[in-house]
Amino acid sequence: MKKSVKYIIAAAVIVIIAFLYAHVGKKVPVYDKSVDSSLYGNMGELTADLLVQQEFTCKKPVLSGISIMCATYGNTLTSTYQYQILDAESGETLRSGILDASLVANGKYYTIKFDEIRDCRGQKFIFTLCSQDAASGNALTVYNVPKGGEDAELHLNSDDFPNNTLALRTVSDMFDVETFVSVIFCLAYLYIFIIILYKFFS
Repeated sequence: MKKSVKYIIAAAVIVIIAFLYAHVGKKVPVYDKSVDSSLYGNMGELTADLLVQQEFTCKKPVLSGISIMCATYGNTLTSTYQYQILDAESGETLRSGILDASLVANGKYYTIKFDEIRDCRGQKFIFTLCSQDAASGNALTVYNVPKGGEDAELHLNSDDFPNNTLALRTVSDMFDVETFVSVIFCLAYLYIFIIILYKFFS
């Protein structure tokens, strides 16, 4: 009886840990993640006269943020950028906000969080980024990557980039079943392994 209670408690703890861990910000790349990093390029300094627009399709039921790879050219920036999430079909602005360039790390992904958009699996959006005060030497850039089969148009003002997408990931704060199951299996395996070792050395 005591052993069965112990196993039930252990199973409950494993499930609870997996449940908590599975509530994650799931990041899904818009770009082809198999592309070698040596093929990454950038959009040049995003000064006040430039507007970047990236189409993308959300592959999760919830959209709660965007993670985008940026660079500062090693400069300490004081400029600010305005971002928007538009409905690609209607052009309606669904979310908007400010990106403080001083918070961006050189060559790293920067995550923009906003109030989540629900029931949006398969919905097409447009991410826009522009600045009113960025000047040469005080402007960030964003990376672009050769795209795979993704239907995602990239524009810089009137220039099209038909073979590229931004190094951009959608962020979905949600319960992820795949993560939940994987964590359960890992913890169960670890628990069984510890029991076997204990019995072997006792």
